[in-house]
Amino acid sequence: MTRAVALAAAVLLYGLVVGLQYGTADWHLPSVLVVVPALLALAFGPPVIIASALFAVGTRWVFAAAEPGRTGAAVGTTVVILGIAVLGCFVVRRRERSAARLVSVATVAETAQRAVLRPVPATVGPFRTAANYRAAARYARIGGDLYAVADTPAGLRALIGDVRGKGLDAVATAAVVLGAFYEAVLDAPTLDALADRLDASLSRYLTDPESFVTAFLLEAAPDGTARGLSCGHPAALLLRDGAVSELPAPIGLPLGLRTTAPGSEPEPEPEPGPAPATPLLPGDTLLLYTDGLSEARDRAGDFYPLPDRLAACAGLPPQALVDRLQQDAHDFAGGTGDDTALLALALPAPPRPSAGAAAPD
Repeated sequence: MTRAVALAAAVLLYGLVVGLQYGTADWHLPSVLVVVPALLALAFGPPVIIASALFAVGTRWVFAAAEPGRTGAAVGTTVVILGIAVLGCFVVRRRERSAARLVSVATVAETAQRAVLRPVPATVGPFRTAANYRAAARYARIGGDLYAVADTPAGLRALIGDVRGKGLDAVATAAVVLGAFYEAVLDAPTLDALADRLDASLSRYLTDPESFVTAFLLEAAPDGTARGLSCGHPAALLLRDGAVSELPAPIGLPLGLRTTAPGSEPEPEPEPGPAPATPLLPGDTLLLYTDGLSEARDRAGDFYPLPDRLAACAGLPPQALVDRLQQDAHDFAGGTGDDTALLALALPAPPRPSAGAAAPD
């Protein structure tokens, strides 16, 4: 109950009691005054509860003065009013302490989640970057999806991934992958070497042989080219001049499955070829995403048309782009779906010369 509703109810009740007491000869309801502090206890603190109780007690004794011989009833009502006021103060204090503990726990949880999934910088080298994350679990900030961006000697390197599974176990696995990424990203010579190091760290952590993490690694080199590596994950999309295409990238096994577990001898898997280089042009935008976006379905069971919706976002800055796609997919699926992470990297187009700019000699 809101404070406005509780206050309005208490005032109306008080007015009803007073009106019936003095306006009619058949109704005498001074004992109903005990409800006034109880109503206010639903939304206010002890000072308001005590003040309302004292006011109700004073009103009851005004009624008693006009009714000789009913002093005993007034004493009984007074005791009940004060008892309810004391009980209301106790309940309010308990409620306030519980709320404070809840806020403290929520603050710690939010800080921990931010430490796991760091905000991406607004710019990395020549790129403008932005991310958007929507967790499937209510009130959660993160789930089993993950992303990261780093500025390295090899250029911008980015990661997006999706942990198999849900809940706290998925969050813990995501934290392992992100920690390994930040440790290895600066000195891994290639994307394949980076993936191997992530895989090794994850394999040491995982106890379930069927657990894994799909991931896509991206490198945008200082020479203006981009390379990708898919570890069982959807490839990045390239938005250029209103057209959308997949960034060419070799496909390998998910993280956690790239290396052989001790004591097992599976068939050797072919290594993915070297990541091809794709030249980037000013105005290009790369979108990394998890399958919570591409596999969102509407009531008819149709998949979210990601390429078409991304093409419609041409010209938007990265943050506006990921925010629009996230909300659009959420609405498309009717508010239900999986964890969804989006990461946009844009190479800004050069500013257009103004119409009045002087032509060069």
